[in-house]
Amino acid sequence: MDLRQLLGNSALMMTLSLITALALGGFPDGLPLTNSNIAMLALMVMMSLSLTNLRLRGLRVQDHSRFIVRAFLLSMVVASGASILISFLFEGDLRSGWILMAALPSAISVIPFTFIMKGDLEPTVVSTAVLYLSALAFTPLLTFLFLGEAVDVMLLVTYVAILLLLPLAISRPLRLLDMDPKDRGAMINIALFVLFVAIAGPNRDIFFNDWKLLSMLLGAAFVRIFVVGLLWDRYLRHRKVERGRRVPEVLFSSHKNTGMAATLAIALIGPAAAVPAIICAVMDIAWLIFLSHWVFRDRPGESKG
Repeated sequence: MDLRQLLGNSALMMTLSLITALALGGFPDGLPLTNSNIAMLALMVMMSLSLTNLRLRGLRVQDHSRFIVRAFLLSMVVASGASILISFLFEGDLRSGWILMAALPSAISVIPFTFIMKGDLEPTVVSTAVLYLSALAFTPLLTFLFLGEAVDVMLLVTYVAILLLLPLAISRPLRLLDMDPKDRGAMINIALFVLFVAIAGPNRDIFFNDWKLLSMLLGAAFVRIFVVGLLWDRYLRHRKVERGRRVPEVLFSSHKNTGMAATLAIALIGPAAAVPAIICAVMDIAWLIFLSHWVFRDRPGESKG
């Protein structure tokens, strides 16, 4: 296996990133950028490269109305509902942390992971954009109802601009380069490696302290991510839904914006409230490895169908 093949293996790169994060604890503090800044830049790179595959000319939002509705239900009803139910297993700031996660839409990284796992990219991008627009009303409302304090709408607008609109603009000139898909895949996986190390590394101490609480949080995260996602995949397979649509739908049902949830938790409540999002972020890494290596693994002769 040459270097490009190695870098192009998403499951291997994700596995190595998790091992590296737990071993090293993220990037050193002495760097000009914090782990949070590095994670955001890595996600921007992933988004920009993934979106080069998207053709904007002739794109009609109304053509994807059914997909948008399903994405909203999966992200803001199924995934959010599961998070709210789980929140009642905990108390105080930990419960608030689960509520904050429930109030946010699916992760922006649903888009690059849909690309990596060969799902339908165009309806995923459109649905993600609509989800984040709807979150400008949904997120403050849900946080106000359950926490008594609404999330700042301008913070959500800034997040959408940096992680969705800016990469979309950058992807247009990148598209003209006509990169080899294998090179593009390798670069996405390098950014993915950096992203996971920056997210999971600084929070590795959680895995070596309160084992009883950690077990409860890991069990809850497993249910919210693995159980919900696998049940939806099983349902779609039973309905003989093609792979192209299964990939994003499974991601919308399971992959919440844990990075933003942790950031908001610290800003609005305190460090303890960020713990559920951090645990779910690490569980997400295991989930994405599982999806890419087993559930949506390329098999000889397999297409999107």
